[in-house]
Amino acid sequence: MLLKNYLQILLTSSLWGSSFLLMKFALEELDPFQISFYRILIGMIFINSLRIEKVKLSKKDHLYTALVGMLWMTLPFYLFAESEKTITSSLAGLVNGSTPIFISMFAVIFFRQKISNIKKVYLFTGFLGIYILTFGFQTANLELSKGFLLALLASISYGFAANFVQPLIKTYGALNTLRMALRYASLFSFILFSFNSEYFLPTFTGSLPSILILGIGGSGVAFLSFYKLIDDVGAIFGSITVYIIPIFSVIFGYIFLEETTSLSQISGITVIILSAYLFTKTTD
Repeated sequence: MLLKNYLQILLTSSLWGSSFLLMKFALEELDPFQISFYRILIGMIFINSLRIEKVKLSKKDHLYTALVGMLWMTLPFYLFAESEKTITSSLAGLVNGSTPIFISMFAVIFFRQKISNIKKVYLFTGFLGIYILTFGFQTANLELSKGFLLALLASISYGFAANFVQPLIKTYGALNTLRMALRYASLFSFILFSFNSEYFLPTFTGSLPSILILGIGGSGVAFLSFYKLIDDVGAIFGSITVYIIPIFSVIFGYIFLEETTSLSQISGITVIILSAYLFTKTTD
Protein backbone atom coordinates (compact mmCIF):
# COMPACT_ATOMS: atom_id res chain seq x y z
CA MET A 1 0.00 0.00 0.00
CA LEU A 2 1.54 3.28 -1.17
CA LEU A 3 0.48 6.84 -0.30
CA LYS A 4 -1.44 7.09 -3.59
CA ASN A 5 -3.45 4.00 -2.61
CA TYR A 6 -4.53 5.59 0.66
CA LEU A 7 -5.51 8.74 -1.25
CA GLN A 8 -7.51 6.55 -3.65
CA ILE A 9 -9.33 5.00 -0.68
CA LEU A 10 -10.12 8.43 0.78
CA LEU A 11 -11.30 9.86 -2.56
CA THR A 12 -13.46 6.85 -3.42
CA SER A 13 -15.05 6.43 0.00
CA SER A 14 -15.87 10.14 0.31
CA LEU A 15 -17.47 10.27 -3.15
CA TRP A 16 -19.52 7.13 -2.55
CA GLY A 17 -20.32 8.21 1.00
CA SER A 18 -21.72 11.51 -0.29
CA SER A 19 -23.85 9.72 -2.91
CA PHE A 20 -26.53 8.89 -0.33
CA LEU A 21 -26.90 12.57 0.56
CA LEU A 22 -26.95 13.55 -3.12
CA MET A 23 -29.66 11.00 -3.92
CA LYS A 24 -31.74 12.46 -1.10
CA PHE A 25 -31.36 15.92 -2.63
CA ALA A 26 -32.15 14.63 -6.13
CA LEU A 27 -35.36 12.95 -4.91
CA GLU A 28 -36.87 16.40 -4.39
CA GLU A 29 -37.21 16.71 -8.18
CA LEU A 30 -36.58 13.29 -9.76
CA ASP A 31 -37.88 9.77 -9.21
CA PRO A 32 -35.51 6.82 -8.50
CA PHE A 33 -35.55 5.56 -12.11
CA GLN A 34 -34.53 9.00 -13.37
CA ILE A 35 -31.79 9.34 -10.76
CA SER A 36 -30.33 5.93 -11.62
CA PHE A 37 -30.43 6.53 -15.38
CA TYR A 38 -29.00 10.06 -15.36
CA ARG A 39 -26.13 9.32 -12.99
CA ILE A 40 -25.11 6.25 -15.01
CA LEU A 41 -25.48 8.06 -18.35
CA ILE A 42 -23.35 11.00 -17.19
CA GLY A 43 -20.75 8.65 -15.74
CA MET A 44 -20.68 6.67 -18.99
CA ILE A 45 -20.21 9.80 -21.12
CA PHE A 46 -17.44 11.04 -18.81
CA ILE A 47 -15.50 7.75 -18.78
CA ASN A 48 -15.93 7.14 -22.51
CA SER A 49 -14.62 10.64 -23.24
CA LEU A 50 -11.25 9.64 -21.78
CA ARG A 51 -8.56 8.33 -24.07
CA ILE A 52 -8.73 4.56 -23.84
CA GLU A 53 -6.87 1.87 -25.73
CA LYS A 54 -9.61 -0.31 -27.21
CA VAL A 55 -9.67 -4.01 -26.37
CA LYS A 56 -11.82 -6.87 -27.58
CA LEU A 57 -13.80 -8.79 -24.99
CA SER A 58 -14.64 -12.46 -25.35
CA LYS A 59 -18.32 -13.42 -25.45
CA LYS A 60 -18.07 -14.83 -21.94
CA ASP A 61 -16.50 -11.63 -20.60
CA HIS A 62 -19.16 -9.54 -22.34
CA LEU A 63 -21.68 -11.51 -20.29
CA TYR A 64 -19.73 -10.96 -17.07
CA THR A 65 -19.33 -7.25 -17.81
CA ALA A 66 -23.05 -6.96 -18.48
CA LEU A 67 -23.70 -8.63 -15.11
CA VAL A 68 -21.42 -6.10 -13.42
CA GLY A 69 -23.27 -3.27 -15.16
CA MET A 70 -26.63 -4.59 -14.01
CA LEU A 71 -25.76 -5.79 -10.50
CA TRP A 72 -23.19 -3.16 -9.48
CA MET A 73 -24.81 -0.14 -11.13
CA THR A 74 -28.30 -0.30 -12.66
CA LEU A 75 -30.08 -2.33 -9.97
CA PRO A 76 -28.43 -1.04 -6.75
CA PHE A 77 -28.45 2.61 -7.89
CA TYR A 78 -32.19 2.37 -8.40
CA LEU A 79 -32.76 0.41 -5.18
CA PHE A 80 -30.82 2.87 -3.01
CA ALA A 81 -32.64 5.85 -4.53
CA GLU A 82 -35.99 4.12 -3.97
CA SER A 83 -35.04 3.19 -0.40
CA GLU A 84 -34.27 6.81 0.49
CA LYS A 85 -37.88 7.77 -0.11
CA THR A 86 -38.59 6.21 3.30
CA ILE A 87 -35.25 5.98 5.18
CA THR A 88 -32.50 8.48 5.94
CA SER A 89 -29.41 8.85 3.78
CA SER A 90 -27.32 7.92 6.82
CA LEU A 91 -29.12 4.61 7.29
CA ALA A 92 -28.81 3.80 3.58
CA GLY A 93 -25.06 4.37 3.90
CA LEU A 94 -24.87 2.18 6.97
CA VAL A 95 -26.69 -0.66 5.21
CA ASN A 96 -24.24 -0.28 2.33
CA GLY A 97 -21.52 -1.10 4.86
CA SER A 98 -22.74 -4.70 4.90
CA THR A 99 -21.48 -5.20 1.33
CA PRO A 100 -18.10 -6.80 2.28
CA ILE A 101 -19.89 -9.54 4.21
CA PHE A 102 -22.03 -10.37 1.19
CA ILE A 103 -18.94 -10.31 -1.05
CA SER A 104 -17.33 -12.90 1.23
CA MET A 105 -20.50 -14.98 1.50
CA PHE A 106 -20.97 -15.22 -2.28
CA ALA A 107 -17.28 -16.01 -2.77
CA VAL A 108 -17.75 -19.01 -0.48
CA ILE A 109 -21.15 -20.20 -1.71
CA PHE A 110 -21.03 -19.60 -5.46
CA PHE A 111 -17.34 -19.21 -6.28
CA ARG A 112 -16.11 -22.17 -4.21
CA GLN A 113 -13.68 -20.18 -2.10
CA LYS A 114 -12.48 -22.43 0.72
CA ILE A 115 -12.18 -20.74 4.08
CA SER A 116 -10.87 -21.68 7.51
CA ASN A 117 -13.05 -22.18 10.58
CA ILE A 118 -12.03 -18.80 12.00
CA LYS A 119 -13.22 -17.12 8.80
CA LYS A 120 -16.55 -18.90 9.21
CA VAL A 121 -16.76 -17.31 12.66
CA TYR A 122 -16.13 -13.86 11.16
CA LEU A 123 -18.87 -14.47 8.59
CA PHE A 124 -21.22 -15.41 11.42
CA THR A 125 -20.37 -12.31 13.47
CA GLY A 126 -20.77 -10.22 10.31
CA PHE A 127 -24.33 -11.43 9.95
CA LEU A 128 -24.83 -10.87 13.67
CA GLY A 129 -23.88 -7.25 12.98
CA ILE A 130 -26.44 -7.10 10.17
CA TYR A 131 -29.04 -8.41 12.64
CA ILE A 132 -28.15 -5.68 15.15
CA LEU A 133 -28.23 -3.03 12.43
CA THR A 134 -31.65 -4.34 11.35
CA PHE A 135 -33.43 -5.07 14.63
CA GLY A 136 -31.29 -3.36 17.26
CA PHE A 137 -30.84 -5.26 20.51
CA GLN A 138 -34.38 -6.63 20.45
CA THR A 139 -36.07 -9.79 19.22
CA ALA A 140 -36.42 -9.97 15.44
CA ASN A 141 -39.62 -8.54 14.06
CA LEU A 142 -40.80 -9.11 10.53
CA GLU A 143 -42.23 -5.60 10.09
CA LEU A 144 -39.14 -4.15 8.45
CA SER A 145 -39.48 -0.94 6.46
CA LYS A 146 -39.56 -1.26 2.69
CA GLY A 147 -36.71 1.25 2.42
CA PHE A 148 -34.40 -0.79 4.64
CA LEU A 149 -35.11 -3.98 2.70
CA LEU A 150 -34.43 -2.27 -0.62
CA ALA A 151 -31.12 -0.90 0.66
CA LEU A 152 -30.17 -4.37 1.93
CA LEU A 153 -31.07 -5.90 -1.44
CA ALA A 154 -28.82 -3.30 -3.13
CA SER A 155 -25.93 -4.32 -0.88
CA ILE A 156 -26.53 -7.99 -1.69
CA SER A 157 -26.42 -7.08 -5.39
CA TYR A 158 -23.08 -5.31 -4.87
CA GLY A 159 -21.75 -8.35 -3.04
CA PHE A 160 -22.55 -10.71 -5.89
CA ALA A 161 -21.24 -8.40 -8.64
CA ALA A 162 -17.95 -7.70 -6.85
CA ASN A 163 -16.85 -11.29 -7.38
CA PHE A 164 -16.93 -10.80 -11.17
CA VAL A 165 -15.00 -7.53 -11.23
CA GLN A 166 -11.45 -8.45 -10.23
CA PRO A 167 -10.82 -11.04 -13.01
CA LEU A 168 -12.12 -8.56 -15.60
CA ILE A 169 -9.86 -5.80 -14.28
CA LYS A 170 -6.83 -8.09 -14.34
CA THR A 171 -7.56 -9.04 -17.94
CA TYR A 172 -8.69 -5.75 -19.48
CA GLY A 173 -7.60 -3.04 -17.02
CA ALA A 174 -9.66 -0.76 -14.78
CA LEU A 175 -10.63 1.81 -17.39
CA ASN A 176 -11.76 -0.66 -20.05
CA THR A 177 -13.75 -2.70 -17.53
CA LEU A 178 -15.48 0.42 -16.22
CA ARG A 179 -16.14 1.75 -19.72
CA MET A 180 -17.89 -1.43 -20.84
CA ALA A 181 -19.78 -1.92 -17.57
CA LEU A 182 -21.13 1.63 -17.75
CA ARG A 183 -22.26 1.07 -21.34
CA TYR A 184 -24.25 -1.99 -20.35
CA ALA A 185 -25.56 -0.25 -17.23
CA SER A 186 -26.72 2.73 -19.31
CA LEU A 187 -28.64 0.40 -21.62
CA PHE A 188 -30.31 -1.48 -18.76
CA SER A 189 -31.13 1.75 -16.90
CA PHE A 190 -32.59 3.31 -20.03
CA ILE A 191 -34.91 0.31 -20.48
CA LEU A 192 -36.11 0.52 -16.87
CA PHE A 193 -36.43 4.31 -17.13
CA SER A 194 -38.45 4.11 -20.38
CA PHE A 195 -41.01 1.68 -19.00
CA ASN A 196 -41.36 3.10 -15.50
CA SER A 197 -40.84 6.84 -15.64
CA GLU A 198 -41.30 9.96 -17.75
CA TYR A 199 -38.80 12.11 -19.62
CA PHE A 200 -37.84 15.02 -17.42
CA LEU A 201 -34.47 16.77 -17.42
CA PRO A 202 -32.98 17.81 -14.07
CA THR A 203 -32.94 21.59 -13.62
CA PHE A 204 -29.97 23.72 -12.60
CA THR A 205 -31.83 25.11 -9.58
CA GLY A 206 -33.08 21.64 -8.64
CA SER A 207 -31.38 18.27 -9.00
CA LEU A 208 -28.78 18.94 -11.74
CA PRO A 209 -25.85 19.73 -9.39
CA SER A 210 -26.50 16.54 -7.40
CA ILE A 211 -26.86 14.44 -10.56
CA LEU A 212 -23.64 15.83 -12.06
CA ILE A 213 -21.67 14.99 -8.92
CA LEU A 214 -23.31 11.55 -8.75
CA GLY A 215 -22.54 10.91 -12.41
CA ILE A 216 -19.04 12.33 -12.81
CA GLY A 217 -17.92 11.70 -9.23
CA GLY A 218 -19.82 8.65 -7.98
CA SER A 219 -20.31 6.73 -11.25
CA GLY A 220 -17.13 7.92 -12.95
CA VAL A 221 -14.18 9.05 -10.85
CA ALA A 222 -15.01 6.89 -7.80
CA PHE A 223 -15.44 3.67 -9.79
CA LEU A 224 -12.27 4.33 -11.77
CA SER A 225 -10.33 5.05 -8.58
CA PHE A 226 -11.72 1.90 -6.96
CA TYR A 227 -10.98 -0.33 -9.95
CA LYS A 228 -7.43 1.02 -10.17
CA LEU A 229 -7.05 0.40 -6.44
CA ILE A 230 -8.15 -3.22 -6.87
CA ASP A 231 -5.72 -3.55 -9.76
CA ASP A 232 -2.89 -2.12 -7.63
CA VAL A 233 -3.42 -3.87 -4.30
CA GLY A 234 -6.11 -6.53 -4.87
CA ALA A 235 -9.74 -6.86 -3.76
CA ILE A 236 -8.90 -7.62 -0.12
CA PHE A 237 -7.09 -4.36 0.62
CA GLY A 238 -9.31 -2.49 -1.82
CA SER A 239 -12.35 -3.46 0.23
CA ILE A 240 -11.13 -1.10 2.97
CA THR A 241 -12.82 1.59 0.87
CA VAL A 242 -16.23 0.08 1.54
CA TYR A 243 -15.61 0.07 5.29
CA ILE A 244 -15.17 3.85 5.35
CA ILE A 245 -18.23 4.74 3.22
CA PRO A 246 -20.73 4.51 6.14
CA ILE A 247 -18.63 6.98 8.15
CA PHE A 248 -18.89 9.58 5.40
CA SER A 249 -22.62 8.93 4.86
CA VAL A 250 -23.33 9.51 8.56
CA ILE A 251 -21.18 12.67 8.68
CA PHE A 252 -22.77 14.16 5.54
CA GLY A 253 -26.28 13.22 6.68
CA TYR A 254 -25.73 14.86 10.06
CA ILE A 255 -24.15 18.05 8.67
CA PHE A 256 -26.53 18.73 5.79
CA LEU A 257 -29.79 17.06 6.86
CA GLU A 258 -29.43 16.90 10.67
CA GLU A 259 -30.03 13.15 10.54
CA THR A 260 -29.40 11.16 13.70
CA THR A 261 -28.05 7.63 14.02
CA SER A 262 -28.99 5.28 16.87
CA LEU A 263 -26.56 3.46 19.14
CA SER A 264 -27.74 0.08 17.85
CA GLN A 265 -27.12 1.14 14.24
CA ILE A 266 -23.59 2.31 15.09
CA SER A 267 -23.00 -0.92 17.04
CA GLY A 268 -24.27 -3.07 14.19
CA ILE A 269 -22.13 -1.43 11.51
CA THR A 270 -19.09 -1.59 13.81
CA VAL A 271 -19.52 -5.36 14.21
CA ILE A 272 -20.01 -5.74 10.43
CA ILE A 273 -16.93 -3.72 9.50
CA LEU A 274 -14.72 -5.37 12.13
CA SER A 275 -15.86 -8.84 11.03
CA ALA A 276 -15.27 -8.09 7.35
CA TYR A 277 -11.87 -6.58 8.10
CA LEU A 278 -10.77 -9.60 10.14
CA PHE A 279 -12.11 -11.93 7.45
CA THR A 280 -9.99 -10.27 4.77
CA LYS A 281 -6.89 -9.97 6.97
CA THR A 282 -6.90 -13.58 8.19
CA THR A 283 -4.89 -16.07 6.18
CA ASP A 284 -6.34 -19.56 5.64
